[in-house]
Amino acid sequence: MRVFAPSEAGRGARRWRIGVLALALVVVGCGFDPSDHTLPGTGVRGAHYRLVVEFESLLSLPAGATVRSNGAEVGAVEQIRLDGHAALADLDIRAEVGLPVGTRAELRQTTVLGDIYIALLPPPHPGTDLLRDGDRIPLRDTETGPQIEQILERMAAFVNGGSATRTQDALEQLVAMMPADPAETSSLAAQLGTDLAATVEHLPDLDRMIAATDAVSARLHRMREEVGFLFSETARRRLDRVPQFMTAVLNVVIDVNTLTTGLDWLIPRLPHINEALEKAATLLREPSPDASTWAGNGARLSELMTGKVVPFLGAPALNVRRIGVTGSPSGEVDALILLRLIGVLP
Repeated sequence: MRVFAPSEAGRGARRWRIGVLALALVVVGCGFDPSDHTLPGTGVRGAHYRLVVEFESLLSLPAGATVRSNGAEVGAVEQIRLDGHAALADLDIRAEVGLPVGTRAELRQTTVLGDIYIALLPPPHPGTDLLRDGDRIPLRDTETGPQIEQILERMAAFVNGGSATRTQDALEQLVAMMPADPAETSSLAAQLGTDLAATVEHLPDLDRMIAATDAVSARLHRMREEVGFLFSETARRRLDRVPQFMTAVLNVVIDVNTLTTGLDWLIPRLPHINEALEKAATLLREPSPDASTWAGNGARLSELMTGKVVPFLGAPALNVRRIGVTGSPSGEVDALILLRLIGVLP
């Protein structure tokens, strides 16, 4: 029996087929997402409707996770996808399960390390309207809840940050401050209990105080612009001028006091001044037909001032036509007087 060795061409074709098969397996493996395929025994069988739920994050929720309501399984997560502002979970809910409008959704776990599922919580006051196929539970009605990773991270931060050590130190200081006598400690505890009981009895007063504080806070919030102005640079400059203003007001008060003190002598003389004014009024004005007509010496004085004195003061002028001595028989005497006046004759 003769055995023939494989030729070089056959070995090359076999390597080429193996390489193509490996490349095809790699391409198919890269495009395969197990979460897109429902495993046997999962999902919702029979009639169902779909709801879309918005979450802030669905990092730990697997596709096919259980959906529960009031502790009973009512559906499953069909698909998880990303929206522009939230992570979306497509839920398949059994058709016989009715969920009222306003239902909330939360991520929960059966145990600390258990599987994560979606819990659907009915609203406090459910109505008659029910969610239908294609409806959406918005982001404001969902809660991701604390995940085990977040809890462990916060516990590590609490321990590594020294909070436990500081708490222990505070307790040790508290124990050191307590009195050594147990009877005194019991008395302090009894007094503390009495104070707490009195506080409980005055809870309405505390409520009123808190309500008043809340009202004041709300009013300050509404008046935040005015309050901000009080602490501004302009208000500071105006406040610096307040002492000057108060000093000026006090000076005015002092001056008014001085004036009233100086007028004390006038008070006994007021009746005589009244009589003098009555006589002066009759001297300046005579009876007239109406109040708008002014007659008497006052009217004549007004005519003199407006008709002659004021025009003269505005444009004074003298027109001397003749100078002479009354009763002189001759004009020569007048001429001589005139010549002496102008300086011609001594």
